[in-house]
Amino acid sequence: MVDGDLRSHLGVLLVGAVRDDIAGGLTRLTSEYEAALIRCNDVYAAVAELAVSPQRSMLVVGRLRDLARENGRFFIIAARNAVRCCGVLDEDAPLERDEILAAVRLGVSVVAGVDEVRGVFEDWLGVERRVPGQSGAFSPLGSDEFRASEAELNALLGLDADG
Repeated sequence: MVDGDLRSHLGVLLVGAVRDDIAGGLTRLTSEYEAALIRCNDVYAAVAELAVSPQRSMLVVGRLRDLARENGRFFIIAARNAVRCCGVLDEDAPLERDEILAAVRLGVSVVAGVDEVRGVFEDWLGVERRVPGQSGAFSPLGSDEFRASEAELNALLGLDADG
């Protein structure tokens, strides 16, 4: 990767959910987009990580109940540092309606499940979304005019047309 590459400055903080579906989904997602995945046990570790990585663009993801500790103070700290947060609702430990509304008012993306995190992640990056059922790899350019044909690739790689 080139030093000036935007992807080298992207980081996703995973708060709390170390060994569950959120962690698995984020591991795949961050590797797909070449973003760093940083695991934090709690919001206190996430605050420390934000303090030592001020130049990195961050998205914080975790269960909403983990992120909303101490009356949602972490959301205020994140907002002051221009850090976007995504809280996944947990059916096993539902939050009060007021806690969810407070998080949304502070700019937190609240999603019902880990499958919705991709949309928040792609909105954060500002990339074009995939169309459900679309085959092939994601192209940030979103157009076939930038794709090379097999003959063009062979010519670029110095391969003869005869093999």
